[in-house]
Parts: sequence; structure tokens; C-alpha cells
Amino acid sequence: MSQHKIVKIPDWVLPEAETYLNDVGKDGWDLVHVYNQHAYMKSSAEGTISSGSLSVATDAFGRQRVSETHTLGDYKHLYAIDFNFLDFTASGATNTFNVNRASVTLQTSASISSRAVHQTKMYHNYMPGKSQLILSSVKFGAAQPGVTKRTGYFDDYNGIFFEQDATGSLSFVIRSATNGTGSLQENRVYQSNWNVNQINSGDFVLDITKTQLVWFDFQWLAVGRVRCGVVHQGAFVLCHVFDHSNYIDAPYMSNPNLPVRCEILNSTTATGSMEQICCSVMSEGGYVESGTTWALTSPSLRTITSASSTPVMAIRLKNTYNGLPNRAFVRMSNLSVFSEDQTVKYRLIKLPQSSSLTGGSWVSVNNASTVEYNVTAVSSSLATERELLNGFVFAGGTGVGNAIAGIGNTPGVDTKINYIAQNYDSTDSEIYALVVTNMTSTNTDVGVGMTWKEVF
Repeated sequence: MSQHKIVKIPDWVLPEAETYLNDVGKDGWDLVHVYNQHAYMKSSAEGTISSGSLSVATDAFGRQRVSETHTLGDYKHLYAIDFNFLDFTASGATNTFNVNRASVTLQTSASISSRAVHQTKMYHNYMPGKSQLILSSVKFGAAQPGVTKRTGYFDDYNGIFFEQDATGSLSFVIRSATNGTGSLQENRVYQSNWNVNQINSGDFVLDITKTQLVWFDFQWLAVGRVRCGVVHQGAFVLCHVFDHSNYIDAPYMSNPNLPVRCEILNSTTATGSMEQICCSVMSEGGYVESGTTWALTSPSLRTITSASSTPVMAIRLKNTYNGLPNRAFVRMSNLSVFSEDQTVKYRLIKLPQSSSLTGGSWVSVNNASTVEYNVTAVSSSLATERELLNGFVFAGGTGVGNAIAGIGNTPGVDTKINYIAQNYDSTDSEIYALVVTNMTSTNTDVGVGMTWKEVF
């Protein structure tokens, strides 16, 4: 196991610190990074580790952090709980917006099973070969016996997180499962064993009762490096590094596409609370959203009666894909609408759950697709819908059949609203529905088409 040490840089050598550190770094020690007049060194007894590999001036793959990152998700609570979050609570727990603090308080009740989860709907897509950087600002507060608090990039089966456990101990944790519903394994490293900086002495001592900005970056490729730390006085402070290649015999987690999550849970009848404030997920070193494009057209025309509205086509995510919880997300790319005889209005809407759509049946698009469709639904809930796109299609004349198709491009792939995802436990997906309204007093037959991208 590699050894680590902290070397105080004397005041008299600060003007020539680089030369001094090179001298100190002899005899099997490599420089990790410098912070507040301290040099953090790692033994190279098991093979030399270059200073850049652990330097916070580089990303998880050792590239200098000089280029603009690509934001996969950014979240804040300014006027209400961000609509891109979903909440799960059990046994009296609550998630409450703090109007004057731009935060959400997760609170447990006096129940041994009380639990609150506050996480993004988005499972952020990881691009192999790129560094993924996660930032999360929280306030755990003082330790509360019997209460565990977490923040990070994780779900129930995989991920990386910072934890204050039921005894008040702090740790960085990697969670994994060999499959989406398999037994969990957690590699938990407590503060006293952090291998770079335990931030418990010197100029910076972590005060968990105050707000903290926690960061993680990782290589996945199933066997890459994970780095964990906090941001202090504008500087990334590296605390612990998990190395996997050449040490493990299986992937360290089975899915790198994960949400940002905060979680609080009881192991006794105590009550506890924590605050989630803001978070962001970024890809470093370039990013192009990959995915599979699918398209579907109406199998037959549907009759829209006078002045009525009908969800002519809808799509949602399957609950499972190849036997695992379906954590893909879907973006609408474009759509088309055809009216045979009369003028119609069309609206692309987003619905929060399956109960928002009435009638019809759901059919798999294809075994290779994560999506299923419904072309026989009869109505949708106006109270829960979110309208993304609209327009009109003008028919050429009653009975002549020479209508003009309406084509609309949906919002860009970087918009926060243009995607659908599954719920907390992958049992109830959001829905895209294309609703057509007959603007006249005469029936008309319509057909529609959708093209979308499935990302996972």
C-alpha cells in the first residue's frame, strides 16, 4: 500500500518552493499537490505516480483544466424546488423548500425507518474517455446520533458519495452492484484513512457544522480512478483517491450514468436534518451526446371530432430494459402532423407520470429500444402537463385530401426541460404526448410522426 506524508514548506524557501519540493521529492516520494504552504507527498514504492496524475489542476484523465467544461446538468432552488428534482420520502420524512435560503431541507421523523431522498431526475450520461466532475453544496450540520447523511453522485445500486454516518464519522464511499438489483458492495474509507489530505489539522480543518462544497471526479471505463475532496477558499482540496486498475478483478460500479442525490435516513428513533443547496455535473475534455435515434409514425389515421383534443401518439420509458431498471433518458428530436380535411392545432406536451394519460395500451417500440408507445389513448391531464411546442396545420379544403403537413423542431438537446426519465425506483416514467385539437366544426382524420434519441 502506498504511503503518504505532509511536508510543511518553510517560510524561507517559499520563493524557491519548486526547487525545494523537487529535493524533498527524492528518495521514492512524489509530489501530489500543494495547499496552504503544505506539500502532500506519496510514496512511489509501488511504482512512480507522476505529480500531474493527482494534481487538481488536471482532470481525472490528467488533462490540464484549461478548456470550457460541458455542463450535463446544473441545479439550484431559487423560487421553489427545482422541477428537475424528484423526491422520495418514507415514514414521515419530508423535503421542504427554504424560501430565503435557496435550499431544500431533508428531515427525518422519529421513526427507525424514516428516510428522505432528494435527487435529480436526470441520470447524467458518461462519455468514455472523458473526466466527469460533480459538485454538490450541502450543510450536514452537527452529527445526530442514529442519523446518516449523504451527498454525491449515486442511487440505490451504484455511485460515489460523501457520508456522515450515525456515529458522526465522515467517509467517502463507492457503492456498486454486479447488476441493477444485485447485492450491494460499499467501499467506505473513513476520514482517518483518507490517503491524500485528512483536512483535520493545519490551516484548514473541516467543520462539518458549516456549509461544504463537495467534489468528485472520475474515470469510469469500469476500472478507472475516482478522486474526492472539498472546495475551500476557491481551491479544490483533494482528500482521497480510489485506484482500481491493476487492483480489482471486476468493474468498480456497474453504471456510470447516475443522478446527483442527497439522502438522510434513520437507524434509530432519532430525528435529523440536512440541507441540499446547489449542484452541477460536467464533462471535461469534450463531450458529444451519444444515443440511438428511433422514429415512429401513426399506424393509421385517427378521427378527431369537432372541437375536441386527442393525444394521437405518446411515448414513455419502459420500466425495465434487459431485466434492469431503465435509467436511459429520451430527448424528442422532431415531429410531424398531418390533417386530412380540417385545420388543427398540435401541442407537444410532457406529462409527469402514467396516470396523466387515460386509455389505450402501451406497446414496445422494439426489443432494442428503451421506449414503448401508445397510439390509442383518449385524453391527457391538463393540470399536470408541460407544453414544449405547438403550432397549426392547415388543410387544403374539405374532402379534397390535399392537406399540408406541419413539421416542428423541438427544443435543443441542451435545454433543461426536453427530456423524459423514469421515477425514483424505475416504475413510472414521464411521458411525451402529441395532442391534436380540431379547430373546426367538422371531423378530420390526422396522422403524426415522432423522432427521438435514447441516451444511456
